[in-house]
Amino acid sequence: MLLLWLVLAISLAIGIRRLRIRGGRRFLWLSVSACLLLSLLMSCASDPLPNLPQQRSPLAKGTFLSIEHAMGTSQVPIQAQRVITVDTAALDAALALGVKPVGSVVYSQFPAYLGDQTEGIASVGEGTQPNLETILSLKPDLILGSKISSGKIYKHLDRIAPTVLTEGSGREGEWHENFRLFAKALNKESAGRQVLTDYQQRVKALQQQLVEVDQTVVSVVATGQGQIGLYTSNSFSGSVLEDIGFDRPSKQKNAKGYAVQIAREDLDSLNGDLLFLIHSPQISGSFDYDGFVSDPLWSKLSAVQNKKIYEVNSEVWTAGRNILAANQILDDIAQIFSISISPS
Repeated sequence: MLLLWLVLAISLAIGIRRLRIRGGRRFLWLSVSACLLLSLLMSCASDPLPNLPQQRSPLAKGTFLSIEHAMGTSQVPIQAQRVITVDTAALDAALALGVKPVGSVVYSQFPAYLGDQTEGIASVGEGTQPNLETILSLKPDLILGSKISSGKIYKHLDRIAPTVLTEGSGREGEWHENFRLFAKALNKESAGRQVLTDYQQRVKALQQQLVEVDQTVVSVVATGQGQIGLYTSNSFSGSVLEDIGFDRPSKQKNAKGYAVQIAREDLDSLNGDLLFLIHSPQISGSFDYDGFVSDPLWSKLSAVQNKKIYEVNSEVWTAGRNILAANQILDDIAQIFSISISPS
């Protein structure tokens, strides 16, 4: 297609040059026409949905809710029937609220922790690059996602269906707020409050059975792409651990951001009672994991010496970013400490 536009542009330029030599009004008329045609071609080139109107028809009065979100205010159906999620955190939230999307983005595959709840949900593309034509073909009446992953294509998504995006993706621990926004957009606020209440009750059940949880120091570390990463208390998993009441090593308490890279000589910043290790061979790239765990500085950590290292699932602890994943982290903690809590 780009080659065709290039050929047309060159042909027009040659034609204009020939007529310019001959002069006259004909040259002026063709020049204007050529500019208009080139403008049209360029607009088509930048529009991934050329057959779709630039704006949707407004919803009928009394059939919509006005939702404020990261991109402004949107009118969404009171009862959306065909929801698409362009962020897996939104997929997590929708399923927790009893809403099964007709389509969702995936990262190679649907998160395993969601189990058979994803059966029948169509894939609309990978991560931050959803296929707009596939989304259009599914005829959604509501699209949910985050500004971080879909802000750049918001105007296209919103032409297809009302689109509500959270400011953050949940990776910085703001998943509670994101969940509430998704619940509001789905007109499931009451159900959403109950889901969060159930989560808090499970947190309290853990707190009641954990001995001196506020004095138990934990770290969350990940290996990958030749680096060692520390997930701070500002991260998704960090916020769940903070809900439970776990403490952090003193060197982490002023950490900014949801994750920081640490050097080998700074491994002592991980020192504590427990260490949750996210090690996924498929994403760790060239990282020398065996060399990492055999490093003398690693072996000096209290959690290593006391055999309190627990490998956890990256799909849940880092990529989950919403309520079902948060409940799965609670389940992981309960299993580690041999504690019984109510099912999520």
